[in-house]
Amino acid sequence: MKATDGDSAMTVDDLMRQIQETERLIAVYRDANEVIVGTEDQIYARRGVINRTTLTAAEIGDQIVRILERRLAAMRAEVQKLGVEQERAADQTGP
Repeated sequence: MKATDGDSAMTVDDLMRQIQETERLIAVYRDANEVIVGTEDQIYARRGVINRTTLTAAEIGDQIVRILERRLAAMRAEVQKLGVEQERAADQTGP
């Protein structure tokens, strides 16, 4: 069973892997002392120039955790939805 998100299709297995990775990242950011935030400038990307700054976890860590928790909830809801759709499809085909 595949989930569609824009142009990309994602399987339940893909979602489960993303859920595990997001859970891991939440733990990392909860325990971090500092967070390095970076952007890549398209003009200088060929030269590998990355703009970055270091922030303390107190400055940004909680915000990142909340963002990841929202993503995690959305992924879990999608997995649950796909599971319900799979059950319905199986019920319709019968034994």
